[in-house]
Amino acid sequence: MLFAGVDPGSESYAVTFVDEIGRIVEYYEIPTGLIIHDSMRLVKLIRDKRPNTIALPSGHGLPFVRASRIGEKEIFLLTLADPQKEGPLRSFLRAIIPEENAFTIPSVIELESVPEYRKINKIDMGTADKVASAFFYRTIFDSFVLIEMGRHFSSVIVVKDGKIIDGFGGTEIPGLVSPGCIDGEIAYLLCKYSRITKDTIYTQGEEKRSLEILRIVSEWYSEKLDLPIIASGKAKDKIDFGIKFEIKYKEASVGAAFIANAIGGGIFRKYIDMLNSSGTALDYVRLKGWEEITSLIKT
Repeated sequence: MLFAGVDPGSESYAVTFVDEIGRIVEYYEIPTGLIIHDSMRLVKLIRDKRPNTIALPSGHGLPFVRASRIGEKEIFLLTLADPQKEGPLRSFLRAIIPEENAFTIPSVIELESVPEYRKINKIDMGTADKVASAFFYRTIFDSFVLIEMGRHFSSVIVVKDGKIIDGFGGTEIPGLVSPGCIDGEIAYLLCKYSRITKDTIYTQGEEKRSLEILRIVSEWYSEKLDLPIIASGKAKDKIDFGIKFEIKYKEASVGAAFIANAIGGGIFRKYIDMLNSSGTALDYVRLKGWEEITSLIKT
């Protein structure tokens, strides 16, 4: 019996197949640029293996929505991108919609183990692929601080006693390419005299500052809660601290396959409570004017 997990990376989509006891059976990586125009080929590759359960690439997350029930509203909530523009995640989700055994997975902000006060005025506390990476390491450690250092985005996820309790996502923590949090005054001036786009929040990062903030956040939690720091991701060698494992696969993809295994009743089902979740990534914004956004989404 096989279980599949998909990681939607900035540079490549990775697909992992594991068996019921968690052994990696097959692994593939496909350049992300190919997905938008040829997502059906990747979906066919997955279907041909006839997995019992598939953990979908889920962007900003939704708790365990079956692929066959994904509509345009769900795709928007997962991508938070212009519905008029095609993208690799949108293309893949539309291609796999008929599947009955494929499920979305939550992002950090939807997890019930994260205290609500930490979620206020946040959306990206760690996307669903970061949760998948944390799930992967949860099968090794009970408690840890996970630094995910991708080639574009970085994040910090805090796991205590097997539950994620906090997270700082890739649009908050600066990455090698992404700028992280944008100064409020800069955001105001951009909105007043220009505009903020996805390119604004995805580009013009500063590597040195990224590494500083990753150390500040991860070491604070490590010292406060007596947790080991784990450095993972394609660019983890940029980090000169923390535990590093030499893994030839993308942890987020393997973690997603482990989640599929858990959903499908495999060996990792004992960790499924880590993923107890509800709501959407947009539920905790309290900023003035946000009601206009929510009314648009509802229509």
